[in-house]
Amino acid sequence: MGKKKNLTRELAEELDSLDLMVSSLVEVLEEKGTLKEEEWEKKIKANIEKSAGKVKYRDIQFGKEGK
Repeated sequence: MGKKKNLTRELAEELDSLDLMVSSLVEVLEEKGTLKEEEWEKKIKANIEKSAGKVKYRDIQFGKEGK
């Protein structure tokens, strides 16, 4: 059970790092006037809708029941 807890912690740390990286990139783009928050949110929603029904990495890696 300890291995699962360590893996969960590692994944959480990786997600935290990715969140910081994306947030920092968006802040830089907003500061430069390249991107507005509304545009970014609209693009995220469009990509979520576009990816609906497509095969996800976690489905390949862990199978459908891994959701």
